[in-house]
Amino acid sequence: MAIKILGAGPAGLCAAINLCRAGKNVLVYERRAGAGLRFCPNLQGLRYLYMPPEEFMQKMGVEAKVEFAYFPRAIICTRKRKVELDCSGGSLMPFVVRGAGGELGKHSLDSALFSEAEKLGAQFEFNSRASESDADIIASGSRGEPHSAALGGVFENSDFPRGCQLVMFDDRYSPRGWYSYILPVGNDRVEFVTCVSKPYIPQLAQLHAKAMKERKEIADVVGGRKKIASFAGSASARMPKSARIGKKYFVGEAAGFQDPYMGFGIAYALRSGHLAAKSLLGGSDYDALWRREFGYYLRKDAAYRLVMETLGDAAAELMMSKYHDGQRADLSSTLPEKNAAYRAIVEGFALLARVKRKISGRW
Repeated sequence: MAIKILGAGPAGLCAAINLCRAGKNVLVYERRAGAGLRFCPNLQGLRYLYMPPEEFMQKMGVEAKVEFAYFPRAIICTRKRKVELDCSGGSLMPFVVRGAGGELGKHSLDSALFSEAEKLGAQFEFNSRASESDADIIASGSRGEPHSAALGGVFENSDFPRGCQLVMFDDRYSPRGWYSYILPVGNDRVEFVTCVSKPYIPQLAQLHAKAMKERKEIADVVGGRKKIASFAGSASARMPKSARIGKKYFVGEAAGFQDPYMGFGIAYALRSGHLAAKSLLGGSDYDALWRREFGYYLRKDAAYRLVMETLGDAAAELMMSKYHDGQRADLSSTLPEKNAAYRAIVEGFALLARVKRKISGRW
């Protein structure tokens, strides 16, 4: 009998690959016509790896051949200043292409994982109408109301420096304490993305257009440029008491494993897909596995989001206040993760964040 997975995103495909490697028959249901069609191809980051991404992928039990992009320079914009940070001395976050379609989509994480799962014998049912009741592993994306959303566009631009990212904290366009960013995509394109929290989702398109018109740093890069494609997404972050309901394993966004701080979720998706397969194969406690591997990171994300939501873009301004406008600075230091006092503060803020979400319904 086949193990059935609902959803052909990174979480579901990672689970499928690990199960196939163990000799199991796997059937993956996907409501779209193919893997990766949720997104127009764009770059997304993998947080909290603390190891080279190639090593991380091996640890997740996959051999997906994908290229990782790094951005050792970061231009941070607040309302009052623009600071260029040299991030090369610290641990750089790798980015990877997500989505399908066009030449870029051929090299995406989704395409690589799908190819690997298919070669290992996983069966796929696309355009499927299967539901959660039909599957053993639920990897079907966000469940419930989104806590945040993003709207992006891909534009022609070969002038923006490669190896550089621009991140803007400005509540006039990404309230409260959310952000917009520009990343180079290949040699001749850039993507511009605006992220907002739940109350501002209805205004997202207007805020996105307003940022392109009013902020010089954004207008200089995408203003008047040919738009190649648009994409959008939403996330529903939770910290579940359990990611199992009966005999069903919930992974990735379906479990609520999403970053409420900045919206990253790929690493959580891969980790949970891997752990669900491990639990299913060996009988280990899935909830104990994910809590031990990344529960602290989820709580830390919630703590950071509480600070940003409370202070808005003033939090980013405070962090950048030691630099003057136009300054170039080195950012090679890391947060004291092993410091007991620091972790205690994080846990305290995380608890407050969970209480806030329970009362208000949002992070």
